[in-house]
Amino acid sequence: MPRALQSAWENTRLAFETLMSNRFRSCLTVLGIFIGVLLVVMVASILNGFRQSVVDQVEQFGTNNIYVHHRPFVNLGRLSREMRLRKPIVVDDAWAVRDLCPSVEILTPVLDAPTFLTRASFRDQEIDTPDLKGVYPEDLEVANRVLKEGRFFTSQENRHNTAVVVIGSSVDEALFPNGGAVGKDVLIDGRVYKVIGTLEKRKEGPFGGENEDDKAFLAPYETVQRFYPTADDVFLAVRCKSGLIEEAKGEITQVLRRRRRVRWNEENNFEMATADSLIKSFDDIVFAVMAVMFLLSTVGFMVGGVGVMNIMLVSVRERTREIGLRKAVGARRRDILGQFLVEAVVLCTIGGLLGLLVAEGLLSLTALLLPDLSSATPWWARAFAFAGSGGVGLFFGLWPAWKAASLDPVEALRYE
Repeated sequence: MPRALQSAWENTRLAFETLMSNRFRSCLTVLGIFIGVLLVVMVASILNGFRQSVVDQVEQFGTNNIYVHHRPFVNLGRLSREMRLRKPIVVDDAWAVRDLCPSVEILTPVLDAPTFLTRASFRDQEIDTPDLKGVYPEDLEVANRVLKEGRFFTSQENRHNTAVVVIGSSVDEALFPNGGAVGKDVLIDGRVYKVIGTLEKRKEGPFGGENEDDKAFLAPYETVQRFYPTADDVFLAVRCKSGLIEEAKGEITQVLRRRRRVRWNEENNFEMATADSLIKSFDDIVFAVMAVMFLLSTVGFMVGGVGVMNIMLVSVRERTREIGLRKAVGARRRDILGQFLVEAVVLCTIGGLLGLLVAEGLLSLTALLLPDLSSATPWWARAFAFAGSGGVGLFFGLWPAWKAASLDPVEALRYE
């Protein structure tokens, strides 16, 4: 065995013997490292599972879709005055995009009805603030909706302002707990609509939350516009031809800039979002949260590191005669340095491994008790936690190791 490898093995063995001879002190020392690793792995796992739920939700609407609205789809702060004063998208914009953009396959304008503080009801079952949307028949295909019962409305029903509605699975369960929704009349904001279809349940949201799309009432666009003539909250849902999403974005931008009279030197006064851009926006939020949590986890590492350095300094003082004896029989400074440095690294690495094991155990237990809470530990979180624990031992163990290696052998042997 090469001398360097033999020395490393010997130092590791000595480190374990020293740690086992002071079990309680060693456990207290690694507590900070243990907490830091536990925090990193748990937070990363929950946020990663949360992100995957959002990705699944976005992608089920179609990865080839573009959504156009006059305001941002994701906004964490207060809207600027320019954004608040933007003129809405109108239905004629939709037909211009359809006719002038060769990369667009199908589309539908979507009108959100102002049903805040109103109710939808069937007999004695009620829903507050129903999510009523006016759409075209193409919405079924654009949004990848799947019918559970009944049918979707037709272009003729849309043209004739027919008061029919297709409901999401949550609405179906709330208003018709015993089933049989198709053919029944529901009252939405004081107006009667006939239920002609129900939709399959969408994938659940993060932490098992209800998918907002399952709460939808989908009615013909012209019907909703007739009932709410002042409603102007319109967005476009566009399905692009396969592989032409970037081309479609460019074409839509040109058409809308021209129709909305945007000058060449001005920014767009509308927003476009795709599955990728929505996921990226959410990733930015996740990254910010993750950065804060990692910053907090470094506090645990620092506390653990200071504890390790303190215990290692105590260990150097207690083993001064042993260090002097080793130097007297030929041990070099680097041998002593390596011995104490390895001991500090081993101590912190044990804390890191315990943190990883306990975190995985808690996540498995959480999955059993709360199956709706999605979590998945990314490999980089494990690597960061493990490498971080070893790095803390290396950094904070350097000073005690250097102090031990610098002891004078004669003075060390005379130490009482």
